[in-house]
Amino acid sequence: MSNQARVGIFSTVSVIIFVLGFYFLKGTNLFVRKNVYYAVYDRVDGLYKSNMVDINGFPCGRVGGMERNPVTGKIVVQLDLDKDIQIPKTDSTYASLISTDFLGSKKVRLVFGNSSTFYEDGDTINTFFKKDLSEQLGAQIDPIMGDVRHMLPSLDTTISGIKYLFDQRNPQGIYTTLDGVNSAIAKINVILQQNQETLQITLKNLQSITGNIEKNNSAITAILKNAQNVTDSLQQANLKQMIENLNLTIGQVNGVIKDINAGKGTLGKIVKSDDLYTKVDSAVVNLNVLLKDVRQRPYRYITINVLGAKKAEERRAKKYDESGK
Repeated sequence: MSNQARVGIFSTVSVIIFVLGFYFLKGTNLFVRKNVYYAVYDRVDGLYKSNMVDINGFPCGRVGGMERNPVTGKIVVQLDLDKDIQIPKTDSTYASLISTDFLGSKKVRLVFGNSSTFYEDGDTINTFFKKDLSEQLGAQIDPIMGDVRHMLPSLDTTISGIKYLFDQRNPQGIYTTLDGVNSAIAKINVILQQNQETLQITLKNLQSITGNIEKNNSAITAILKNAQNVTDSLQQANLKQMIENLNLTIGQVNGVIKDINAGKGTLGKIVKSDDLYTKVDSAVVNLNVLLKDVRQRPYRYITINVLGAKKAEERRAKKYDESGK
């Protein structure tokens, strides 16, 4: 065999090995027959040719190619699946475009429904686009960021106030307050030092009091027990009967007062009738006339027979009658 033939054979084998290796690295097996299906998406961010197609994580094919429909503007994705893969033809079967990492790389995952019929080679499968993690987080973070943007001015004002509070030049700041606290503590320390002996005596007295309480614990317990016995006795007393009797008495008193107000009975007639008042008033008037007459003419009521007195009295009575006084 000539050198030219050997070089040709070697070159041909090298090209074949290169092509097979290239497709192998792309994940395409040239010796396995494929079925071709299509999926239409509005967007294919992060999806490239030769990306994986799987069923529940099991690889079953590759993305064979992508092209844009110039009429609808949607992206038509070619799915090259293994020949033995049967796709149930139902609305619950779809090709979901999902993320494989945080960088946004995509793959196609087939989700099967239940059906006795299957898609044929060249059919178009229903699709579903699942947003990647960054888009989901962005959708949730955007409202939060809006609230944060509204809060930033208030937060800036609050931080400025805190900085002003901690400013040493602020006469009403925290440092001035701390100086006042330190001064107060120093004064308290001076007071405690000056009254240390008094405080010791007070503490000693408190200790003595607590000691006495501890020594007389049994007596205090007995007093409390006696108080409890008294309350138990009061509780066991027939308070209900007493209250009923009191209510009955109050009812009777109310009845008497009601009769008095109605003018019934002697007391009621006295309170309600004006006749007694009129008679008493008339008697008082008559009594006043009688007393006046007694003072002016006592000789009508008192008779003293003294010698010559009767004639003198008759003369005075006659004189009084004639004068009318």
